[in-house]
Amino acid sequence: MVFARAWPPRAGVRCCLAAARRAASDFVRNGVRGKFLTTPKSTNRLTFEPRQRLHQPAEFRAVRQRGRRVIDAFFCLTVLANQKGLARLGLAISTRTSGTAVARNRIKRIARESFRLNQHRLPPIDVTVTAREAARAAAAKDLRVSLENLWNKIAAPMRGAGP
Repeated sequence: MVFARAWPPRAGVRCCLAAARRAASDFVRNGVRGKFLTTPKSTNRLTFEPRQRLHQPAEFRAVRQRGRRVIDAFFCLTVLANQKGLARLGLAISTRTSGTAVARNRIKRIARESFRLNQHRLPPIDVTVTAREAARAAAAKDLRVSLENLWNKIAAPMRGAGP
């Protein structure tokens, strides 16, 4: 006796299940158990696109040579006005100050995320972020607070500052 399926086989079931699992875990991770989450469409998206990054060595060199420094215990930010109309970020986290690749990438990840969240408050500038030795052993919360204070200093209007 030969049996025939009453319905065609489902295509892509594994993909759909994986997507459903990811969505469910995202809801649990974000503390949204059983609630329906809606996010309003915003025209001011907080993304970090390639046009918001410094790419060329000449861009880093110009910021380092002609920029103004803002320093604290964990970071040194060098800031230079640009004509691009938006704030751009360059990361110069050295192996010498941050140690291993894991520590260096952790610092870079925190700096990128902090910039992404604060970019809307910054004027059109080029910023290079350099980590200091104390950043290697600092807690992530301390690094975020430090960067938040530095973004506030940069965003504040410069009183009495000349060219």
